[in-house]
Formats: sequence, C-alpha cells, structure tokens
Amino acid sequence: MSQLGERLREARESQGISISQASVETRILQRYIVALEDGEFQHLPGDVYARGFLRNYADYLNIPAEELIDLYRRERGLSEPIRVVPVTSAPRVRSMMVPSFFGVFFVVLVLIGASYLALSTLNVVGQGAQTPVAQAATQAPTPPPLPTSAPRPTDAPAVAVAPTSVVGGPAGGVPLNPATPSPTVDPSAPIVAEVSTDPNGGPGSWLEIRVDGQTVSRKVLGAGQSLPAFKAQRDFWVRAGHAAVVSVVVNGQKQCCTAAPGDVVTFSWPPR
Repeated sequence: MSQLGERLREARESQGISISQASVETRILQRYIVALEDGEFQHLPGDVYARGFLRNYADYLNIPAEELIDLYRRERGLSEPIRVVPVTSAPRVRSMMVPSFFGVFFVVLVLIGASYLALSTLNVVGQGAQTPVAQAATQAPTPPPLPTSAPRPTDAPAVAVAPTSVVGGPAGGVPLNPATPSPTVDPSAPIVAEVSTDPNGGPGSWLEIRVDGQTVSRKVLGAGQSLPAFKAQRDFWVRAGHAAVVSVVVNGQKQCCTAAPGDVVTFSWPPR
C-alpha cells in the first residue's frame, strides 16, 4: 500500500469528505484522486500534472504539500533535484599592470602626429579635386526643347485600384473562443484533453476531433459515454453538434461546453 495514498485517504476521511465532493471542490477528476490515494501513478497523465494535482489536493486537505511531493518522488523512484552549492572561496582575480605615465604620453604624441598627417593629406587631395569640378560647373547643360503639344487626356496613367476582400467567419457552428492572437505554446508541454457526454444527454452528440491539426475522430457519442484521453503537443480542436450535453476537460480542468440545447459549438485549445 502506498504511504502517500494512505495519508491522503486518512486526511480526507477524517474530515468526512467523499471522493465526489473532493472532485467537485478541487476540480480534479475522480479517477485521478483515486489513483493518488491508491498509489497507481501510472494512471496519471504525467509527472508534471501529477505533482500539480497532488499540490492542489494537499492544500485542499490542509496537508503540507512539499512533504507529500517529496514522498511522491521517492515512491515513484524519481531522482532528487540538482542543488547548486556556492563555492567556499572567492575566485582569484589577476592583477593588471598599470602603464607608466611616459608610455601613455608617448602613445598620445604618436596618435596626434598621425592624425595631423592624415588631415594634411586629405586637404591636399581635396584642393586638387575641386579645380575640375569647378570648371565643369561653369558649363551649363543645354535644356531640352519644350513639347509642342499637350498630352491627350487618354495618355494619363491609369490608377490601380486595390481589390477589397471580405473576411468571413467560420462556416457552420458557433465558435466558443473569440478571435484573438494565438499564444505561444511550449512544445514540451503536452495537452491532455478528455471528451464525454452527460448521462442524461438523450441521443448524445455528433463530434469531430482534431489533434495537432489532424482529424482523429468523427462519430456520434451516446449519452454517458467518453473517449480515451487525447494528448497533443500544439493544439486540440473539437466541434460538437449538441454541445449542451458535451463536457471537455483539458489538463484536469473543465473548459467546455456551456450552450443551449441544439447549439453547435467549436472549441479549441489553446484559445485563439
């Protein structure tokens, strides 16, 4: 039996809290809470999400979160984080030789002499180049003859008119997210999405699901049914034909759908 799971279960039962109540108040799915209390960490979506669930659940039960996270790392066999230990003594700094006054004075004199010679050479070259330029400036070019007739109105250049474009919204469905600039997604952070329908959802809903731009499912999901968790690296997209009975949970948090009966809703994560 997992020592971590025993502490979580004892803390919950001592406060008279059921698993369903804890799931509603922490917004963590019931199967993830059961996996934490049973020590079945392989049923969690990943190490990052498992530690997040554990921290939220520990705060909810008033248990020190860091102590439980250390216990979780030992039970799962993860290595200890690398600690940076400061050096015990300050590094040596090499001393620099201070140049003497006479050496600096000599270098300054050399630079001043080189600058004077360069300016003198430029002045001589400039004076020699001004003579042919002045002579050429005295000869004014002959102006071209004036046109004998005015151009006809038809010779005026045509003005190009930029075409206008009409931007339309997506065809079909009611988009859940407004049009906003796409956020930067860390490619190393996975997206775990789960789709299910309400048990009292009548005939269910028609669904189309895309993961990282690829269509992975297109079917009718009956009432009270759910699909296996989808894992995406860039984006997750779903369109529901009867969105009022559809529930979409992303990374353990419910994000969709709140709609009227019969509404068609398009949902995407990250929001765009």
